[in-house]
Amino acid sequence: MSRIQGKSQSGYSQLLEGSNLVSARAVNLNCHHKHCYHIAKAIRGMNAEDAKDYLEDVVSKKKAIPYQRRSRKGRGGNTMAGHRKGKLGPGKFPHKASLEFIKLINSAMDNARQRFDDIDAEDMVITHVAAHRGQVATNMRPRARGRATPSNHYQVNLEIFLEYFDEDDELGQDDEDF
Repeated sequence: MSRIQGKSQSGYSQLLEGSNLVSARAVNLNCHHKHCYHIAKAIRGMNAEDAKDYLEDVVSKKKAIPYQRRSRKGRGGNTMAGHRKGKLGPGKFPHKASLEFIKLINSAMDNARQRFDDIDAEDMVITHVAAHRGQVATNMRPRARGRATPSNHYQVNLEIFLEYFDEDDELGQDDEDF
């Protein structure tokens, strides 16, 4: 595995470890945390190029992102997402968040191209992707009779780790040949 879950590195929620590992971050983005969470869950474990193509299909509304969190019926538990064609179930087409994830994947792939000469960036696998709450911009909205209510704007921090696995590593073989 490429990360140690108990320990963190400055700026990241995981500790970077691995020989063929690159990362990228995007800080204080103006998009919904819920959309980013579901996109991260959908693309985790995918190939970088496949994830980028999938998100481009989401932007063009050909494929949907499955919304599974808070999917129970009843008060406070509805995803507010209608069912899509096929066996997908509830899902949406988060346009703005998908574009931010495409930029993030492109940034990580560019980092891989700069760091490694012998590795193809399109063949790297997304081993870790996370969406965390960023800074909160606090404002007050004036209301009637001299009152005011808070109007907070929540931002999102995104992080992604790409890792390259050799064909030998995928099969579970060591590099030792007898």
